[in-house]
Amino acid sequence: MLAHVLAFTGLVAVLVAIPGPAVVLIMKNAVLHGRRAALLVGGGVYAGDRVWVTASTTGLTAVLVASRPAFETLRYIGAAYLLYLGIRLIRSGAGVAETTDVADEPAVGRRTVRRAFAQGVLCELSNPKTLLVFTSVIPQFVPASAGGADLALFGVLFATLGFVSLVAYALVLSATRRVVRRPKLADRLTRASGGVLVAFGIGLAVEHAD
Repeated sequence: MLAHVLAFTGLVAVLVAIPGPAVVLIMKNAVLHGRRAALLVGGGVYAGDRVWVTASTTGLTAVLVASRPAFETLRYIGAAYLLYLGIRLIRSGAGVAETTDVADEPAVGRRTVRRAFAQGVLCELSNPKTLLVFTSVIPQFVPASAGGADLALFGVLFATLGFVSLVAYALVLSATRRVVRRPKLADRLTRASGGVLVAFGIGLAVEHAD
């Protein structure tokens, strides 16, 4: 069992180090709202992963993968959400110069807190690639004789390693506020973040398309 855990940890360490939509959201929140908002996105992603852990131990994830319409619906929802966020950032980029708080660690309002956390949750729950981790990757490392508790263990390990990675990104990116506090640069980074999210959304929408 220990060998399986170590092998899985090594694989996940590589997977979570690759920047994805969640990292883009963290960068956006770090630049615009500071460290706390960026960390909240990571917390939202972790919460979303814990939902997937529960879904996998109850068999719901297997049902989603087995049902092509359900999986495709999830994929298109994820793509639509990324496109929505990306287009919103591109369109609002021009207003960043007036709305960005340039303090080293600005005060974060309740609305920003809820939005940052919700973005993390929705980003992860609508990500079909995360679903495939729980249905295709994790089962390869769980011993055949293992039960639901072992499956949950691997799921929590995946969620935890992912969260640690996102915390690292949040801390590093929020530290760059001192460099990117200039409104014009913040504006450009915001628009660029939106463009990346749009690219992720389009890629997800056309993936495996016939």
